[in-house]
Amino acid sequence: SPQRVGHSLFTLKPLSPVEVDSVVTLHQAAMGYSFNSRLGAKHLAYLYTLLQQDESSLVTVAVANEKVLGVVSAVLSPQSFKEKVFSSMSFQRWVGIASRLVIQPSLWFELWQSRMLDRPVIYKNMEVKPTLIAIAVDASARQAGIGRALVQSVEDFFRQLSQPFYHLDTRVDNTTARDFYQRLGFVEHERRGRDLIFVKEL
Repeated sequence: SPQRVGHSLFTLKPLSPVEVDSVVTLHQAAMGYSFNSRLGAKHLAYLYTLLQQDESSLVTVAVANEKVLGVVSAVLSPQSFKEKVFSSMSFQRWVGIASRLVIQPSLWFELWQSRMLDRPVIYKNMEVKPTLIAIAVDASARQAGIGRALVQSVEDFFRQLSQPFYHLDTRVDNTTARDFYQRLGFVEHERRGRDLIFVKEL
């Protein structure tokens, strides 16, 4: 059902194919530093399309007046989803990624950093696989409850799958994000290099 943002309403809905380009633009604006962002818009569009088609994943968008104002993505198992990505990629797509790594050597560092985040998250003696992958809200629509509503959609998704916990990561120096997650009840669980792992109990 529509929710109010300022003087307008927004609706939460699953990502549709026609909205992928808008979501990629939002993602790159918010997380242009990330490995997948730096591999380019086509690569991100490919990942969002796979997420949208995967039954154990979620991509929710916040839309107002046919404009995408926010997006969140989540997966039940990051490792399983990565295996699906790898098995679905064409030889040409692999060549494209290899070319990016040659042209932008700093991407190797980003790849190494992302591998640190791949290690299992253990909380209360349990491995926490469910993951909020990415969240982005248009700069013009922040402080209006969209981020909170998007996170709620992720929690509803994981609760339906009877998951007791889920986690996410953000940069240590991203104080805005850290404050946001703490207000929503997340616990700072572990630091891995320049990133922090947050866990929330459902």
